[in-house]
Amino acid sequence: MEQKIKIFEEELARLSDEALVARFNQEVDNPGWVSSRAYFLKALCLQFEKRRIDASVLQGDYGISLKHKVRLQESKLVV
Repeated sequence: MEQKIKIFEEELARLSDEALVARFNQEVDNPGWVSSRAYFLKALCLQFEKRRIDASVLQGDYGISLKHKVRLQESKLVV
């Protein structure tokens, strides 16, 4: 599992902050769910954390919320 997350992290690390946010927004309202998507989303959250981007707006009742698209504003994600 950790290896799969690491692979996604390496890919996401190459993106700019704006591209990282755009990549998250591609997942919003996507009803499909497989284990690799869970690993991808974990890697995405880890990238936000490593870049010191406040992603607290993404916290849902049961983990990451994919209900709303976000934008980056002063190192913070906002709806």
